[in-house]
Amino acid sequence: MDDQIRRMKANPGDKLVDRNCSTCEFNFGDVCAGHGVRNDNGEDTYGMPIEEADKLFPDGCDDFGISLTSFIEQEKLNGR
Repeated sequence: MDDQIRRMKANPGDKLVDRNCSTCEFNFGDVCAGHGVRNDNGEDTYGMPIEEADKLFPDGCDDFGISLTSFIEQEKLNGR
């Protein structure tokens, strides 16, 4: 859980936005720019279509980091 809090840039007890490709800083619209490891073939996630990444990683991959937009939304959820 500590890793989750760190990746979400949150404090213990905070409400969190969902951790997935749509809230990830490496979502570049149509492609993933993260360097996670695909669980279907062991290759790097960099450059894979974001629709495919969403299916493979419904909870985000190992390289997940919260996007600025999602961080702002999360801060609002917590009254900040």
